[in-house]
Amino acid sequence: MLAVRTSPESERSHMRYSKEHKAKAKEAIVRGASRVLKRDGFNGIGVDGLAASAHVTSGGFYSNFATKEALLEEVIGAELGAMFAGLADADQPERRRRLRELIAVYLSDDHCRDVADGCVMPSLSADVSRAGPHVRETYRRRMAELVATLAPAMQGTPEQQRQLAWAAVATIVGAVTVARALPPGDETRTVLDAAFAAVMRMAETSHPSAG
Repeated sequence: MLAVRTSPESERSHMRYSKEHKAKAKEAIVRGASRVLKRDGFNGIGVDGLAASAHVTSGGFYSNFATKEALLEEVIGAELGAMFAGLADADQPERRRRLRELIAVYLSDDHCRDVADGCVMPSLSADVSRAGPHVRETYRRRMAELVATLAPAMQGTPEQQRQLAWAAVATIVGAVTVARALPPGDETRTVLDAAFAAVMRMAETSHPSAG
């Protein structure tokens, strides 16, 4: 029987394909499973359900993530603060203008209703607080990056800006968390509007409510 020989170029091409295929499969798992994690919570779904949400087998899940907590870390690393990434390349006036638009979206009724496609901070922060050190360090790193992005839009000295940026993050995340927990009614909108006004004051802007 003749042995099939492959060229070095063919082997390298196959290796590149394998790596790219694995990276795309992992990305698909993170994208699909993150929606379910945010909707149901870390303890609300098992590996089989997470795998099914990404249209892979449980074996396919474990070929990319050693544990469910490893997936949680990947989701936090990929999504926390992503909504505000576009602020990083703007000067202060433009950063403040964009911030107002983003905060209005963040504190909108649509974001409060759409848990699965919303921000990870209101949905998964409590789960992160119960997770291991690797997950919490990834959360800390991504939060610090978010604060560094928001800080130049705030008023005051660099240290004051940093403190206000932390306050702004806590305000919007807390407002969405409370608004989602409240029964439908005027109080929900009051919470979101109050948070919007508070963050705008931190950035020295004065505008109508988020609506």
